[in-house]
Amino acid sequence: MKRNKIKAFTIMEVTITMMIAAILMGITYTAYSIVSRSYLSFNTKNKDMAELEQLDGLLKKDFDRAEIILKETDGISIKHTDRTVSYQFNPDYIIRTAGITDTFKIKTGEITTSFEGRPVNEANASQEQNRLDQLDLNLLFQNEKIPYHYYKQYSSVNLIQRNPDALN
Repeated sequence: MKRNKIKAFTIMEVTITMMIAAILMGITYTAYSIVSRSYLSFNTKNKDMAELEQLDGLLKKDFDRAEIILKETDGISIKHTDRTVSYQFNPDYIIRTAGITDTFKIKTGEITTSFEGRPVNEANASQEQNRLDQLDLNLLFQNEKIPYHYYKQYSSVNLIQRNPDALN
């Protein structure tokens, strides 16, 4: 009787191949996890930065177009010719209301408001005592304080309307 030899792998060869495949899968999974976490971190940072830029742009636009900026108990009120925009500053977020409400999930630090170099710390009874021309704001972005400064240059017409005796 003639014995036919069947070509096959030994158990040792199969075991070594499986171990090499398992090592390669482990390396691939680890590399994928690192890249995935880096992408998520990058994406989150960019989303937060975009929100910060949007808030900065809206504050600049509102300050430039304002006829008068007033101190409120929980923030500021910016009056335009056709509408009023309100900003509420809370430690964990900022709310902007202008017909629709926008919430910016940005942590705020120190906020100072002033008019003609004189601090306006709290809302008063008179509109004139609440007038602002400067807002200094520290925002916390990834555990770093970022200072923002907004200044309103009032027109002479606006200031004359404020004090009619200024013409005399």
